[in-house]
Amino acid sequence: MVKRLVLSTCAAVVLAALWSAAALAAPPNLTGKWTVEQTGPNGTVTSEVSLKQSGMAIVGTTSKGNGINGEFVSDTQINGKWNGPGGAGWLTVYVSPNGHSFNGTWGYNGRKANGSFVGNKFLPPSPITAAGTWHVIAAGGSPAMVGRMACTQSGAAAICQVNQITISGKITLTEPNKIRATWKNANGNTGWFSFWFNNDNNSFNGVWGTGADTTPPQGRVVGQRSLGG
Repeated sequence: MVKRLVLSTCAAVVLAALWSAAALAAPPNLTGKWTVEQTGPNGTVTSEVSLKQSGMAIVGTTSKGNGINGEFVSDTQINGKWNGPGGAGWLTVYVSPNGHSFNGTWGYNGRKANGSFVGNKFLPPSPITAAGTWHVIAAGGSPAMVGRMACTQSGAAAICQVNQITISGKITLTEPNKIRATWKNANGNTGWFSFWFNNDNNSFNGVWGTGADTTPPQGRVVGQRSLGG
């Protein structure tokens, strides 16, 4: 009986290890050049970031002189560190399933988050449109805006529905890959929503909050186009 128990326990451990390895066997590949928009105490800064990936490990450099290193801890999350002329600290990155966009938060060592960032990979451009169906997952904060999101677009104006929330916004001439929007739910609550499309037009990063768009984000999301509808 004891022998069977030991064998069963060993088998369970092996299966758990194999499942864990399989779950992280093929994270998206982030190798390439990226445009990253970062917010923090000094405002908003845009920089170019070069990343190299080897298995689960990520290393990179930014045009602002910072070094980056990290590791996938799930198929969509990287825990990492940064260092540069302004100090050193931590960062948490949430990656879209196809590896074409990411967003996250950053801070100094031993401190809470100082700011956030969104990144889009340099890819051959294609026409940007929100029209279609998207699979939206949470990337930090409240998960209220997750699930199946259906969008229509007419000209620069777009309307999206996710759960019982209506999102209404438009693309501007100065930001052709970004939609600035407002949202309203079935209870009459309102807020703001901004999302950035990657050049492949099949993924986006989004941030949203309540009230005016000057308020801090309440949630972060990544969206993947559902090609099957």
